[in-house]
This record gives sequence, C-alpha cells and structure tokens, in this order.
Amino acid sequence: MAEQGYSTISRQHLEQRLRTALPDNQDAEQGYALVNVLKPEAFEREHIPGSINIPEGDESVFVNRFSNDKEIIVYCASTDCHASDSVAEKLTKRGFTRVYDYAAGLRDWKQGGNPVETDVH
Repeated sequence: MAEQGYSTISRQHLEQRLRTALPDNQDAEQGYALVNVLKPEAFEREHIPGSINIPEGDESVFVNRFSNDKEIIVYCASTDCHASDSVAEKLTKRGFTRVYDYAAGLRDWKQGGNPVETDVH
C-alpha cells in the first residue's frame, strides 16, 4: 500500500492484536493506539472496547499525543464511511510511519460477533 502511505488491517488481524495486547492510548511511544475517528456522539453510542475517540478533523491531537513512530489503528463506521481513510492519509502526510486503517469499521466488527462498548449515560 505504499502509494497511499498507510496500510489496512483486517478484522481478524485486529482481533488477534486485541487478544495479545490491549491498546495503549496513553503512552506516546509504546504499544499501539486504537482510535475511533467518528464524531463524539457516534463514539458514545458504540465503539470497539479499548478505543479512544479523536474525531476526523482533529488530527493535531495525534501530533500532540503520539510520537511519529507510534502504531496507530484508526477506524470509523464501515467501508461506506471514509473518515478513517481520510485520517490515515492525513497522519501519513504529517509524518506518522505506522498507521493502519481498519476500513471495514464498526459494521464489520459487529458482524464478526464482537462486542461494542457504549458511553451513553
């Protein structure tokens, strides 16, 4: 995927990553970050357990929070939603070197029988 500058990740690969190591969304360099790039309201409704929310358009948050070689996995709603593609491309242009787009997103995650979390109170 060299022409776009980032790679894609399948549900199976993401499931494997989550089984072997939980996301580390706090450390700037260690582990990997799992980031939902949808609007906060959508994130609150449902998201992959362990993920954080940095909405599309807030790419500067990544720059302030993570080093350029931190592994970052971004996702949105589905292949019909292009927010994660857009964010992955913008991060690559900002110098991030280990960006993965889970383009199939939440729809695929749920179709695979995986749980989602909600933050709605």
